Amino acid sequence: MRHVALFFLAAGCAAAATVDGRVVEDHSGNPLASVEVRVYRVGQRTLAAHLETDGNGRFHAPNLPDGEYRIEATKANYVGTTVRMAAVAGALLIRLVRCGVISGQVVDGQSRPILGASVYVLVRSQGDAPPRPYSGGDSIGGYSMTSVDDRGQFRLHGLPPGEYAVAASYGASTATFGRSGAGVEVNPKLGSGVQLYPTNQRPQYFSVTGGEQYRNIDFVILPSALHVVKGKVELPDPKSRFWLALIAPDQPNLATAVAGTQEDGSFAFQGVAAGAYTLTASGPVRGYGGKGIVDGTPYYGRMPLSVGADVEGVTMTVQKARTVSFVLRPTGEGCPSTAPVNLTAVEDFATQLDKRGELNAQTDTPIADLAPARYQVVARNLGESCYQPSIPTIDLSGAGPGAPVPVPIAPAGAIHGKLSGAADPTQYSVALIAADPEAASRPVQVAFPDSNGRFVFGGLRPGRYRLTAQAAGEASKARWVTDPAHMIEFQVPAGSPTDLELPAPKRSQQ
Repeated sequence: MRHVALFFLAAGCAAAATVDGRVVEDHSGNPLASVEVRVYRVGQRTLAAHLETDGNGRFHAPNLPDGEYRIEATKANYVGTTVRMAAVAGALLIRLVRCGVISGQVVDGQSRPILGASVYVLVRSQGDAPPRPYSGGDSIGGYSMTSVDDRGQFRLHGLPPGEYAVAASYGASTATFGRSGAGVEVNPKLGSGVQLYPTNQRPQYFSVTGGEQYRNIDFVILPSALHVVKGKVELPDPKSRFWLALIAPDQPNLATAVAGTQEDGSFAFQGVAAGAYTLTASGPVRGYGGKGIVDGTPYYGRMPLSVGADVEGVTMTVQKARTVSFVLRPTGEGCPSTAPVNLTAVEDFATQLDKRGELNAQTDTPIADLAPARYQVVARNLGESCYQPSIPTIDLSGAGPGAPVPVPIAPAGAIHGKLSGAADPTQYSVALIAADPEAASRPVQVAFPDSNGRFVFGGLRPGRYRLTAQAAGEASKARWVTDPAHMIEFQVPAGSPTDLELPAPKRSQQ
């Protein structure tokens, strides 16, 4: 066993105790080596211990003063688990959930690979909105996607517990332009497009509770009637290069097709299916890296476009990017007066539209170079005690907001629970799972009830969560993350604790 570091929080006459623990894989029970284990005493900023598991998955943290502790265990390709203890206890069993995998092929009707296709992971949106690309975190533009190989095969991995859809983008796609700075020769029978599995009208969602591997998720792209769209961008500067995108209303997060201008501003989309689109333009494009990079003074344009046959003579006008002011609106105690913010575009212009800023509660903060798109405004780095209760969406496709956009932040949610019906509640563990894989930075949290059955989860981002209880310790083979149908699902609001009573499972179910 390698002890990376060990820090003592108290000295003198304080009683010392030891945490001995073991880390195993949730769905198999196999021990996990080289798991990073961080031990924090609640109320202290410094680490109490920083350890790594040995070949048998065990770790040992001696000389800890009595108190409430939080233990975080992390390992690559596993979902990090946070364990809360009301007091120092030994013989701790921590389960890590292995990330899920989705794999398959993208082929045509003759089972031939569609080279250059890209496959995206999508998550549910609120209400009737189409599924959105999974970001895998709060990084700007960090979509979880992959390109097919020369056999048309793909493999998406690193998926925490949640429900996912999958989409294939092919032809002159954003990913193709973002990789090379130019398009590819479009298959004249297949054209360009975005297809969800198995259909755009009824996408299938794949449930991940830990270790699932969904294989043979194959896309078959069939021929359809295709058209050409040609036109010209009125360039603000001669010979500047612009990228254009066609966006379908049923999947605005992924452009249907992308094209670039020639020196005279002319452009042409080949292989476009009939339908209603939004045509966008961005430039001048001076580089690429996943998407086009607009440099200098940005110009943007957008217009509706209906395609039922070949379309020629389209004229696209562009205007300088816009500036919008924002202000932080903290409510309640525990929230910071300043916070960084991400502006994430929910429409795919094929260029990098996302922006960052540093907001404060005293003065308005302008953020420049915004496109005429719809943006979600997300505050970041709010700490454990504060979260954003609602995410504003600003629509800059029209007049836009006439006043500074408020960004609300509020005290985080919490759960104050009690395990009922157990002779000895300390022999159980309670697992809390975020129902939305992007709803929390800690998708899996575990608490051990005290002798009165009480347990607490704090610093929760408001949203949907699932809860389950089972026997704890080495004798239990029960997973912390189970089928959602066997867990209690509920909503955690911001600013006030949620009180609930959780019945202990019967012995026959342990």
